[in-house]
Amino acid sequence: MNIRKKMAAGIASLLLVSLMVGCNSSNDGGGATDGGAQKNVTISYTIWDKNQQPAMEAIADAFTEQHPNIKVKVDAIPWGEYWTKMSAAAPAGMLPDVFWMHGGQFMKYAEGQFLEPITDKVQANEIDLNNYASNLVSIYTMDGQNYGIPKDFDTIGLAYNKELFDQANIPYPDDTWDYAKLAEVAKQLSQPDKGIYGFGAKLDTQAGYWNDMLANGGFILNDDMTKSGYDELASIEALKARYQMILDKASPTHQQMTDTDSVEMFKSGKLAMIFDGSWDNGNLASSEIIKGKYDWAPLPKGKVKRGNIINGIGNVMSTKGKHKDEAWQFLKFLGSKEAAEITAEMGAAIPAFNNTQDAWVKNNPDLNLQVFIDQAGDATPYPSGSKSYPVWFSKEAEIMSQAWGGAISIEEGAKKVAEMMNQAIEGAK
Repeated sequence: MNIRKKMAAGIASLLLVSLMVGCNSSNDGGGATDGGAQKNVTISYTIWDKNQQPAMEAIADAFTEQHPNIKVKVDAIPWGEYWTKMSAAAPAGMLPDVFWMHGGQFMKYAEGQFLEPITDKVQANEIDLNNYASNLVSIYTMDGQNYGIPKDFDTIGLAYNKELFDQANIPYPDDTWDYAKLAEVAKQLSQPDKGIYGFGAKLDTQAGYWNDMLANGGFILNDDMTKSGYDELASIEALKARYQMILDKASPTHQQMTDTDSVEMFKSGKLAMIFDGSWDNGNLASSEIIKGKYDWAPLPKGKVKRGNIINGIGNVMSTKGKHKDEAWQFLKFLGSKEAAEITAEMGAAIPAFNNTQDAWVKNNPDLNLQVFIDQAGDATPYPSGSKSYPVWFSKEAEIMSQAWGGAISIEEGAKKVAEMMNQAIEGAK
C-alpha cells in the first residue's frame, strides 16, 4: 500500500470511528459523585431496530425518573450498518455504554474482551437471572462468565394466508399438524401457473431447516457443542423432506426465493405458508395485501417432537465505558420487570422477563401470537455459544446453497457442512 492509500485508509478509519461518537459514553459532569454530590451524566444506549426505539426511550425515561442524575441517549442504527460500526468502535474503545447484542455476534465481542462481565453482580444478587428462561441466559454466557441480560426472545411460527386457505376450502393449520400434513396441504394450495405456492421451503437456518432437523430427531450441534449433527441420518432426512417440496412444485425454487425472499412473497399473497420469527410480525402486518388476512400456528410436529429455535437479544455494557457504575444501573433496569412490561405494552417485542409476555400477545388480539410463547419452553437455544460458531456459520450457507441450487445432492451438502463444522470445532480448541 502506497503512502497516499495508507493516508486514505487512515482517514477512512478515523471517519468511521468518528461516526461512533453517537454511541460513545458522553459526559455531562465527569462522574457520578464529587464530594458526595451527584453530577449529571448522560450514557449511550444503542439498538438496531427503529421500530423499537419509542419503547426503549420510554424505558430510558422511566429509568431517569428513578435516577434523575443519569440521562440515557437512545440511538438506533439499522441492522445493516450496526455490526460494521460496532466492529470499528470495539477496538477503538468507543462502544456505546450499553447496547444490544445478538447471539450470533456474542462470542466475537466476549472473546475480544469488549464486554463487561456481570458475573460478580449476579453472585452478589444484584440481579436474579432466574427471572429469565435458562435457555436465554445461556446465549450470553462464555466460559462460565455472564455478560448479558436477556431483553426479549423470539421463536418460530407457521404464518399462513387465510384467504388462500378459504379459497381452497382447506381448514387452517393447527397444533395437530405434522410435517406430512404440511407437505400435503402445500401441494394442494400450489398453483404454479399463477405463481402461487403452498410453502416457502427456503434455504434458512433459524427460521428454516434447523427446526425441521430438531423435529425429526436430528441436531445442529450435540449438547457439548463438540460435534456437528448435519450428517446424522435424521438431519439429512429432514433436509431432504424440505427440499422435496421444491421438487414437488409445492414451493418456489431456490432461484425464485433468491430473487424474491419468501417473506416478501408471503406479503404479496404468493405464498400460503412460511416459517417466520416472532420478530417479523410487524413486517408482515405492514403489508396492505395480507394485513388482516394472515395468522400464526405452531410449527408442525416431527417424528420426535416439535422443533423450534429460540433466540433473543441481550443487553450488554462496554468494558471501556467512562460511566460504568451508571451503565450498570441502567443495564440492571433494562432487565427489570418494569422495563419488560413497557416493552410488552408498547408491542415492541416478547419480553424475556418471566410472566410478562401477556401484554405483547394482547397488543395484537386478532393474531394467535400465543403460539410463540407456548413454544418457548421446549425450544432449543440458537447454537451460537461456542468459539467455533463464527467460523462455521459463515460457511454453512455457502455449502448448503450448492445443495439447494441442485449443484450437489442434499446428502452431500449436509455431509460437507458436518465435515467443515467439525474442523472448525477442532480448530477452536
